[in-house]
Amino acid sequence: MYGEIEEIEDKVERNFNRFRNFDIISHPSRDHHYLNYKPCNPKKTGRGSSFTRRIEQEWSLLDENIPNSIFVRAYQHRIDLLRAVIIGPPGTPYHHCLFFFDICFPRNYPSTPPKLHYRSYNLDLNPSLRPDGRVCLTLCETWFDRLKQNWLGSNNKGKWNPNESNLLQVLLGIQNLIGSSNPRSLEHSRFMSTCEMMIRILGRPPQDFEDFVAGHFRKRAHPVLLKFKENNYDSKLMINLFVSLLKAFVRNGAYCKHHLDFLKSRKLQNQ
Repeated sequence: MYGEIEEIEDKVERNFNRFRNFDIISHPSRDHHYLNYKPCNPKKTGRGSSFTRRIEQEWSLLDENIPNSIFVRAYQHRIDLLRAVIIGPPGTPYHHCLFFFDICFPRNYPSTPPKLHYRSYNLDLNPSLRPDGRVCLTLCETWFDRLKQNWLGSNNKGKWNPNESNLLQVLLGIQNLIGSSNPRSLEHSRFMSTCEMMIRILGRPPQDFEDFVAGHFRKRAHPVLLKFKENNYDSKLMINLFVSLLKAFVRNGAYCKHHLDFLKSRKLQNQ
């Protein structure tokens, strides 16, 4: 039994270490939000077309410049689609959490910005990332978005420019949004939501990122639980959340038994 567990753990770690920040795989996952979006006319997206050349430029830019905190998968047979994950930045309640996005280059790209769908798992985690999947990023607002919000009189600073803007800028912009929208008054509730997000992602990881999710939370289980204990949460709600999080990490193969001392101390305090 021990040998089997050890072999599984080695496989998870091996697959995680091989997971590149940018890679091109064959077909998009069946759960991609834009899977049924009809791409451009094949005559306009064939080899050598302006659309294809622009996408290949985007791929090269990502491959050469993507930071270690962002991972992207592009698709050989649907070059208009991508899936990305951003790791929550340090110094925020989202540290170690994962933020997944389904991305689509529209038919008239780059005249209009890429379409974004945030995989929220039905949680309201961040004011710029809505539970319905909307991403509130200035760089990806269309003319119609600004019309709806009566922003036609605003300047074009930070707006999408077909000749200069690109997907890498979009991903970096989202990362900055995640790191900046962090008022201290809401840190407690957002930390709770972050822990719940981790549990849900582990239970249902997005396709093509299963190995990454498993390996990521194997490595991050200890610092996440340690952070939980440092906050000295003692409410019944938080203790139950701690137990659920610990169980999720254990099911994923992390060794977390030494963190049970937290539960014992809370139990003694409540006697």
